[in-house]
Amino acid sequence: MSRESSTGERAQGRGRTRAEKPDPDPKPAPASAEPSGDKNRKKTRAPETRWDRTKANFKTLGGAILLALFIRIVLFEAFEIEGPSMEPTLLNGDRVVVSKFLYGLFLPYTTEAAINWGSPEVGDVIIVKSPADDIDIVKRVIGIPGDTVEIREDVVYRNGEPLPHRDLGPCRDYGERRVPDLQGCEWVQETLGDHIYRTSHALDSPPSNIPEVRVPAGHLYIMGDHRDRSNDSRFFGVVPTSRVKGKALTIYWSNDHGVRWDRLFIGVE
Repeated sequence: MSRESSTGERAQGRGRTRAEKPDPDPKPAPASAEPSGDKNRKKTRAPETRWDRTKANFKTLGGAILLALFIRIVLFEAFEIEGPSMEPTLLNGDRVVVSKFLYGLFLPYTTEAAINWGSPEVGDVIIVKSPADDIDIVKRVIGIPGDTVEIREDVVYRNGEPLPHRDLGPCRDYGERRVPDLQGCEWVQETLGDHIYRTSHALDSPPSNIPEVRVPAGHLYIMGDHRDRSNDSRFFGVVPTSRVKGKALTIYWSNDHGVRWDRLFIGVE
């Protein structure tokens, strides 16, 4: 009996052991289980279509146009000089780069700046909307607010003192081409502020005399460097600073019946 019961207990014990032994919990499969052969497979992009290329080209072109408009409206603009009013500093056919951001924001097709944050200094060469006919003209600033300007026998007086000047003799030609507007005249060197420049005076014109004018606030007294061929403040009075479009910086091209190579890329005095 003892042997059987012992054997039975062992058998039952082994049976209970097998029945009660828990199976190991199965591990959850990875959420993105893929065949091992797909692990190194590279994702391929859809081929670029003609419409994709067209859109990219339009974006590039649009960005370039916006940048050019920003530069032209806000920063710099090119102007062509017409006429002899600024000889010999600027000649007919000169093309100059004008800095517009120095004084304010001057929008296209307007006669005055939308906003001003600066004002020219004496001696600066500026582009301004003429108060006489609303066209762009180029002149030199002779008087700023608070100044008095007077002309006696072709000599400019600022605040009661004559501008330093000296005669340079007959006008000379530029390069190989003769400039008719420079014939029959003399040059006079003037100093105004930090600027030293030459003016032209026709030999057959009577000396100019203009009564003293006081420049009011927000205005400028402007003159051309060719004192006998310029329509300026001597005739139409002082001009508002809001009509100033910018300051002439550099001559980048000069062409009038031929290229004036010696005038390219020189600063405006």
